[in-house]
Amino acid sequence: MQRIAARSRLRRNISATGRDAEERVFQAVLDAILDHRLAPGTKLVERELSELLGASRGAVRAALARLGHGLLVELRPNRGAVIANPSVSETRDLFEARRVVEAGIVRSVASRMTPAIRRRLRAFVAEEAGAYEKGDAKTGQRLSIQFHKLLSELAGNTVLDRFMEHLICRTPLLALAHTGHSLSYCGAGEHRAIVEAMLHRDAEAAVAAMNDHLAHLESQLRLDDSVRPVRLAEALGIAGPETRRDVKPAASAGRRRKRKPA
Repeated sequence: MQRIAARSRLRRNISATGRDAEERVFQAVLDAILDHRLAPGTKLVERELSELLGASRGAVRAALARLGHGLLVELRPNRGAVIANPSVSETRDLFEARRVVEAGIVRSVASRMTPAIRRRLRAFVAEEAGAYEKGDAKTGQRLSIQFHKLLSELAGNTVLDRFMEHLICRTPLLALAHTGHSLSYCGAGEHRAIVEAMLHRDAEAAVAAMNDHLAHLESQLRLDDSVRPVRLAEALGIAGPETRRDVKPAASAGRRRKRKPA
């Protein structure tokens, strides 16, 4: 396993220490969460992340600390880090928070509509719709998540924008915790309805469309299900056949098979 990681680092010519290495680990885990590849409860082993991503243990710890600060990872003393597993009550609270916050966001965007904002919104929904029409669900879903971040940026409130980013990053974990798969974003139709209301400066219609959209997302959650963690290397998208043989799932770490008597 160490030889595989060493060869990978040489091929990519990347640094194992410093801010760049920390950012690489942070972004790899964050992307896996946003792409619904890392399930709640998945154990994040420092040594494994270090080898898979070609980063020092110090860089891995710093990245995990940042993810913990954002409540995406649970840092457990003497037991390591795991992907956060939102409770049922937290799930309901987060969607309630999103309804309140995003109502204010769409009102703000509708009230401060400019030609530049119009162009950005129209271009974005066109790109999102195009991705779904081509059958590129992965790109479409990522754009569907980015849509909400775009609105918070256009609202012009930096504090609200940072808070919205936190809520958006937590949402994929809710989906995996309570459905076992990503949410169905239904193409770009619901987002287009929100945008059209804002383009007409109809704040109340925009709020109603946003509330309907969030209610649809929340309705997909099954709040009595649990999801099994996945293999870390596979979730990060860098597990080739050779790596899969070498890296054991965190859930099975420490278990030994009992041999049958000959």
